[in-house]
Parts: sequence; structure tokens; C-alpha cells
Amino acid sequence: MRLRVYCRLLLALTMAFFAVAVAAQSRVQPVLIFQDDSRYQYYQTLLRQALEVTQDTHSKASVQAYVSDDAELTDARGLYLLAQKRIDVVFLATSREREEKFRAIPIPLEKGLLGLRLFLIKESAQQRFDRIENDEQLRNQMRMGFNQHWADYEVYKANDFNLSPSGKYNTLFKMLASERFDYFPRGIIEVWSELERFKMQSAVLQIENRFAFFYDYPIYFFVNKDNEQLAKRLELGLKRLQTNGFFDAHFQSHFGNDIARAKLEQRHIIVLQNPQRPNNTHLIKPSWWPANTVFPDRIENINDQVPSNRFQGD
Repeated sequence: MRLRVYCRLLLALTMAFFAVAVAAQSRVQPVLIFQDDSRYQYYQTLLRQALEVTQDTHSKASVQAYVSDDAELTDARGLYLLAQKRIDVVFLATSREREEKFRAIPIPLEKGLLGLRLFLIKESAQQRFDRIENDEQLRNQMRMGFNQHWADYEVYKANDFNLSPSGKYNTLFKMLASERFDYFPRGIIEVWSELERFKMQSAVLQIENRFAFFYDYPIYFFVNKDNEQLAKRLELGLKRLQTNGFFDAHFQSHFGNDIARAKLEQRHIIVLQNPQRPNNTHLIKPSWWPANTVFPDRIENINDQVPSNRFQGD
């Protein structure tokens, strides 16, 4: 009699254990983000796939939008929510301050492409750019327009460019068209669409055809300092996506055409120091970097001369 009761009890406990295990395995972990609109589709897909390919060692997870009463959450507000553990992940350009406050997963999500900048100019200014013979002439003879509220404004300021700041995005295009400055550096992933959009207002703009800037300005996944488990999972997931080929294919499908249109092999690429990154940062040559252009493995000092592409006609 006692043996029968014991066996029934053991069976009940075993069934309960398996029920708990199955429930835990089927439970979906929500991963909250604030950057949920279509502008961030590229990064959202990488996040979902990084979680998907790590389900064998972690729980199932679902990327979900943080519900807020705010009409539009700013980056600053998103970082505040991350610090408060009300969201789980943000994807933003890194800085020394952000890496001190949060846990960065140091794999560039866009392979450093955010730091590659082409110039919007007025069409009539191309002849003046054609006469530029060295980096110093570009710094001293040409005036740049840029938004002083953007994080990488400090990059151009630290590299001694002649700046005309404005705090309003749309105003910069009007200032360029009215020759208040000579050029406006824009990211390669945004310059083509901006050119089309603002040509409706001013048909005198074009993309300058000789120059480009590059500075170390990668976009990372960031999590709360205490969320080591999620940080390790995302790093593992991204490495698996690199190994299985998804990362490269995803990058190429989104940015391959823009890189080809830029004709980087024909440009003089000026490598700038980013004062917001740690000193003596080791640089990894991006897969999209043109083969005919020297890529520095390290930028020692803002004032050092960095090897870059030769000028056309040299």
C-alpha cells in the first residue's frame, strides 16, 4: 500500500516537473524596443534574427514595441527608458559616454557605413571642388553646413572644419541652395533619398563627385548594464548570423546599390578622427571599402596625416 502511494506521488511530481519545463520552454520572452517604425527595419530584422538563431540555448523571444503616450520618442528618451529597464534594447551610434553607461554589443550593425559621408552641394559649386588639391584646402576654402545638435557635429568641429551650424534639419538644405555654405555631408544610406526629396524644393542640388568622409561611428545594440544574459545572447546571435551568411546578405540587400552608386573607388576618402571614441581605437577595414584605397588600422591623433585615396589627376 505504501509502495503504491509512493509510486503515485513520484509520478505526480515527475509530471509536474515536465509540465513546468514545457511551460518554461514555450514561454515567449518579450524584448522591448522604442525604435519600432519602418525607418529602423534593417536593425529590427537583425535583432529578431539574432534572437531566433539562439533559441536552442535560450528561451523563445519576441520583439515588441514599447507603448508610450509620447508622440515620438527621442534617442535621449529611449536611453532613459533603457537605464530604467523599461525597454531592453536600443540600436544607436556608439560614443564613449554611451559605452560607459550601457552594455554595448561591439559588432557594427551596418559595418561602419554610417560614418561614410558624401557631400550635397549646389551644382554650380562642382568646379570649385574640382580645383581642390589637398585636405587643407577643403578645410580652409570650403564652408560646411551641419546641425549642431547632432552627435557627430563634434567630429567635424574637432577636425577643424569651417562650419556653418544650424539647429533645423530642413533649413540646412535651404541654406545650401542659397549658398550660405558650400557642402553638407550626408550618410550614404540617406543622401540619395534626400536629394530627390529636396530637389522638389530646389533643383540646383547634386552629390559632389570627388570626395567622401569616413569616421569611426558604428551603430551597436545596447542593453542595460545589468542585462548580461541578453548581451551575451545578442553577441552570440550576431556571430551566428555572420557565420551562416545572413548578416552579409541582409546588409547587401539594403545598402549594396547605394555603395555601388557612390563609386567609392573614384573618390578621395578623407578619414577623420572621432573624439567621442576611445583614443587609439583599432579600426577594422569594412567589407565595402574600395580595394584601391589605403585604410588605416589606427588613428593616433586628430592632427596626424592619415593615408587615404589619391586625388583624381594626381
